[in-house]
Amino acid sequence: MKIRRDVASIPLRSAKDTWRVIIDLVTGADTVDRKQLEEAASIMESLITDEHPSSVPIVFKGSGPRIVIYCLYNEDAMEAGLDVDPLTTNPTACNWRATAPCEAEDTDWMNRALKTRAPRITVHDANEAPKEEESSEAKSSAAFEIDWGALVKS
Repeated sequence: MKIRRDVASIPLRSAKDTWRVIIDLVTGADTVDRKQLEEAASIMESLITDEHPSSVPIVFKGSGPRIVIYCLYNEDAMEAGLDVDPLTTNPTACNWRATAPCEAEDTDWMNRALKTRAPRITVHDANEAPKEEESSEAKSSAAFEIDWGALVKS
């Protein structure tokens, strides 16, 4: 299961303020490694500025359902306003991971920087699914098969 949140960004909020809202949204009193979210700020603000989270979400996986966060820009941001519905769970409690979209040519250097600053966070080419996503999707689809022929015979 996944839960979606839309966060109004530029021009209503700066990229810095957008990332701060996202941090506040996904953290709580029992958050593990909140400092990593803060240490990743310059990279996350850069990809928010590039507007990739408008079509490919920032994803948090950890305690509870998967959280997908899209950023809204321009008129969509203005119409949405500053309010963001709070989460009923804390995705950054326990063992959490996050991934975000970026330009293909930026993935290597951003991931190297994140590995030292915020190893729970990775970036991926905005035009491709994250590698973790691909492998888990393949595993889940391989584990569940439907015999359509059996349905026709009934």
